[in-house]
This record gives sequence, structure tokens and C-alpha cells, in this order.
Amino acid sequence: MPAPTYRTLGELRRVVLARLGFGGQGASGGANQVLIDSFLQEGQNMLYHLQDWNNLKFYDEVDVGTEQNVIDFPASCSRHRRILKIELLNGGLWRELREGIPTDAWNTMDTLSYPQRYERYEQISLWPKANGVYTLRIWRIRDLGRFTEDNDRCSIDDSMVLLHATTFAKAHYRQPDASAYQGQLDTLLASIRGYSFGSNSVYTRCTADAPLQRPQVVGRDVFP
Repeated sequence: MPAPTYRTLGELRRVVLARLGFGGQGASGGANQVLIDSFLQEGQNMLYHLQDWNNLKFYDEVDVGTEQNVIDFPASCSRHRRILKIELLNGGLWRELREGIPTDAWNTMDTLSYPQRYERYEQISLWPKANGVYTLRIWRIRDLGRFTEDNDRCSIDDSMVLLHATTFAKAHYRQPDASAYQGQLDTLLASIRGYSFGSNSVYTRCTADAPLQRPQVVGRDVFP
């Protein structure tokens, strides 16, 4: 199923202006353009952080090398760094890494094994250091796309962004139907807050187990 195509900033601005009764000012909105654009941009940003949007979910695959325990965030989520989970390919099987590197784990960071935990700092830290080259699959919420030019498309449900922007614009201009839009927005936000985030958004810090060693194979790693 193809990804949804949402309306552009210019198209959404035109609708907000019409709902305010400013349609005669044209698509640019004249002196109101900066204000209306800010309502649309801030609305999208707020809604983006309220839930994990399915159309922005996917993964990036990166490699971690021998004795490495730090990797960069993928470019697709380098701004907001919304990581859902990280998986490691080991022995042909994908294994999910636990989030959180407790204090005691740093004592065994140099004990080479396959990475089993991670922590989000300025970069992504892994524990322990890798004893070989591994592929990581980083599931994330993609950052919002540019939304400053007329032809820039909304990254999430544009009807929600439009309602949010219209509500604030109506209140700003003190129009009599502002309360009706506010009621719709409150209902929408309550519904969104009822959605659950990914299970990895909360984790428990605990004592880490000893790093597990890669199994050795007779004839390859061990000679009789």
C-alpha cells in the first residue's frame, strides 16, 4: 500500500485563511502568512511528539565493528532520536537489545562479546564491545521533513495539523466559533494520548549479566 500523500504547507495555509474569513487575501495570506505558518508548523511538531506515527516507523541497518561500542544515530532520526528498539543479527537470528547500561556493566565493557544492551547519549553506546562485525537494525520514528516552503508536505496526518492550527488561529483572532474548534481539538488530543508508545520507551535499570561469549565451533575456533 503506497504511503499517504499529505497536503502542502501552502495548501493548508489556504484552508486556514478561508476558515478565518481571510480567503480574499490569496494563498499567501499577505501579512498573516508568518503567523498562520507558525500555527501549522507548531501544530505538526506537537502532534508528532504525542504518538509513534505508523507512517514514520521503519528501520535503518548499520554495522558495528570489532571492539566498537559507539555508533551514530541514523541520519533519518538524528534530530529527534526517537528509537523504538534495536535488534542485532547474531548467528542468523535477530535478537533485541535491552535499553539501559547499568553502572556495573561498564566494569565489563572490554570483555568482548556480542552487544546485548544500549544507551542513548550523544551517540548510541553499546554493551559490551563487539567481538566481531555485527549488523544492527535500528527501529525508529523518522524525523519530520522540512515544512517551511509552500510546496513542503506535511509529514503526519494533515487533517489533525489543520484542526490544531485552525483552533489556535480562531482563538488568536477571537472569533466566536473558536470554542467549537477547541472542543474538537481537545477530543482529538485525548484520543491520541490514549495510544501507547513503544515498549522500549520505559525500561528498568538493573544489574547486567556477564557478557555471553560467542559459541566456539570445533574445527573452526577449537582444534582437537
